[in-house]
Amino acid sequence: MLSAGPYDHLVVATRPEGNYRVGRGLLTAAGLLFVIAIGGLALTGHTLVRFSSDEAAGPYPLWMPLASTLIVLLLTRLVPPHLPAIDPLAGIDQRRLIREVWVLVGAALAFPALIVTATAAGVPRDAVYSSIKVLMFLVIPLLAFRMLRGDGPKARWRTRLDRTRILAPIVPVVAWIALARLGPLAPPASALSGLPDPVTVAVASLITLLTAGVLEEVFYRGFVQTRLESLVGRWPAIATASVLFAAMHIASHVHATTVAVDLATIVAVQGTFGVMQGYLWSRYRNIWAPIAIHIAVNLIYLDMLIS
Repeated sequence: MLSAGPYDHLVVATRPEGNYRVGRGLLTAAGLLFVIAIGGLALTGHTLVRFSSDEAAGPYPLWMPLASTLIVLLLTRLVPPHLPAIDPLAGIDQRRLIREVWVLVGAALAFPALIVTATAAGVPRDAVYSSIKVLMFLVIPLLAFRMLRGDGPKARWRTRLDRTRILAPIVPVVAWIALARLGPLAPPASALSGLPDPVTVAVASLITLLTAGVLEEVFYRGFVQTRLESLVGRWPAIATASVLFAAMHIASHVHATTVAVDLATIVAVQGTFGVMQGYLWSRYRNIWAPIAIHIAVNLIYLDMLIS
């Protein structure tokens, strides 16, 4: 077993055979979903996609977000070449983790369902989107963790970082922003002509930064993926959390007239983006790396800079 130095007590432990079988099943199912989605889009000629739910955002070729994801995955694997995997939840009772995972999966699936239901009832999506997200992704998980913990230890999904885990993520993060947000693999900049006044833009950007850039990464990577990794291993956990992350976008990206294409698109685009984010988190255990990329995705001021 590789030594993790100050992380010796968090080195990934041997898991029961049953967990490996579940992990293989989850990875196979998620892998098939990605293959069907990407292959289906390619075979049917739907190869122009939108990363944003903004209808004003121009489409761009599917290969571009896939290419940027692959580049970042490769950089994350190579920088540095050797970095032991650590499990922040080592020592936490697995039965408790399983119960927590079920709560988290329920919250993840309930979020788009509640948004779709509210919209169908005539409630403006923007009026409830952030509040439901905070409820599902923060309030309910924290309450569930406290109730399920009992007298046991806190499940701390973050660890103290050494210099490598602080500095190494800078390489893939900067590479992604340079390539996929500001450079040759970036989607067309959003139209800025219809933006409200600067104060409204600033407030909206701050809300998005907190509820998307920070909260979504804490929920999908910190809460969901870390528990799944402790139970079934790295790649099954990353794949499963990424599918759930893609499902979140049903509420904002799927339209009644193009359901099949839109579902395939969120798996191919948001799902693979989730895989990249998940691997960043799993390898470095530095949550600020995926948060930085997610903020760059949503920050309107980058579109102003590009324009």
